[in-house]
Amino acid sequence: MFRKSLFSAALRHTSQQMINTMQLLEARRDDFELVEGLVADTRGAGLESEAMFRPPATPYVSVRAQTGMERVLQQVAGARGLSLAPNFPAGWMLVNPNKSTFAIEVVAAE
Repeated sequence: MFRKSLFSAALRHTSQQMINTMQLLEARRDDFELVEGLVADTRGAGLESEAMFRPPATPYVSVRAQTGMERVLQQVAGARGLSLAPNFPAGWMLVNPNKSTFAIEVVAAE
C-alpha cells in the first residue's frame, strides 16, 4: 500500500513538473520565434550562427566569433528595433527598449 502511495505521489509531482515546463515554453514562444528570426538574419549577413536554448526555456543565439561581428550584430539588432548591449565576458544582450520582456543573449562561440 505504501509503495502505491509513494508511486502515485511521484507521478503527480512529475506530471506537475511537465505542466510547469510546458507553461514556461508557451510563455516564451515569442522569444523562441525571435531567436529563430535573429539566426536567419545573422546568417543572411554572413555570420555563422545557430539557435540554442538552456533548460527549461531560455533561448539564445550562438554566433561563431569572427572579425567585424559586433558591427553586423548591431545592424541586425537595429533592423529589428532592438538594442545591442555588451554582456561580458563574451557576448551581448539584445534588448527591446520599448517593452519589458526578457533580453535575448548572444554568445560568441569559438
